[in-house]
Amino acid sequence: MAKTTDLKTLCERELLEKILCIVERQEKLPPSIQKDEHCLYDNKSLMEKLNIKDKYLKKLRDNGYLGYSREGDKYWYTQEDVDRFLRRFHYEAFAVENELPKKEGGGYV
Repeated sequence: MAKTTDLKTLCERELLEKILCIVERQEKLPPSIQKDEHCLYDNKSLMEKLNIKDKYLKKLRDNGYLGYSREGDKYWYTQEDVDRFLRRFHYEAFAVENELPKKEGGGYV
């Protein structure tokens, strides 16, 4: 029974640490990137922001990866739509700090 309690406490602690890390990252973001801001993008501005072409943006919409609103032939994207898309396809770094390449003589080894 003690092992189960210890495991539960460890999982809760790891979860709390992850939440704290996310909150700390949000606090470090510049004001223009924080979630409180309500940005609205059209196709052109979102393509510039994400550095993608119109066909790729259409593919993201058509496949349901990127949320949008539509008025006639004009598409609109909220910052929340963009954030949701980026979170969905975000991958954490998997390198351990001591495994990172070391810079020696102007190059990485």
